[in-house]
Amino acid sequence: MFAQFPVPTQRPQEDTTGAQVREVVSKYCRLDYEGLRLDPKTSWPKFQPLVWWASPQDFTKINVIARYTVDPEPIEDHAKFSVMVHYRLLGTFDPGLGYVPEPDGSTQDVYYSVTQQNSEWRISDTDNSLPHPSRAAMLKWLTAQIAATQDESLKTRYQDALDRLQKQSASPFAK
Repeated sequence: MFAQFPVPTQRPQEDTTGAQVREVVSKYCRLDYEGLRLDPKTSWPKFQPLVWWASPQDFTKINVIARYTVDPEPIEDHAKFSVMVHYRLLGTFDPGLGYVPEPDGSTQDVYYSVTQQNSEWRISDTDNSLPHPSRAAMLKWLTAQIAATQDESLKTRYQDALDRLQKQSASPFAK
C-alpha cells in the first residue's frame, strides 16, 4: 500500500513589491523622457496615477538627457522604497539663461521615493523634480515654443537653445 502525502496545490506567493516599485518609476521616467512633463496641462492625467502629489510639479529648468537607466533593485527603508535613476545628461535649459550643454559623458543620479497607500504604489518624492526629456522631445518642444511666443528676446533664446542642442551629439556612447 502506498502512503499518501498532501501535495501543495499553490505555489508560495512571490514578493513582487520590488518589481512593482521599479515599474512605477520606470513608467514615470519613460513619460518624462518622451517630453510629456514639458506640457503639464495635457499630460497630467498620464502622470497622476504614478505620483502622490495633487498637481503637476512646477519647474524653472529642464535637464535634457540622452538616456536613463533605472536601478534593478529598490532600497527599502521603513515602508518606503528608494529607486535610483541614472541619467546621461546632455545639458540644462533655463528660460532666463538659455541652453547650457554639459561636457560629454556627464551623468546625474536622481532618487525617487515610492510609498504605498491602499495597496497602490506611487512616487511620493524625488531629490530632483526637473523634467528629463530626450533630445528629440526637447527639440520638438523648443520648435513649438519658437512658433508660439511673441516675445522676441524669448524667441531668440529658444532659437539659440535649439541651435546648440541640434549641434550637440546625442549618442549615449559619446565620452
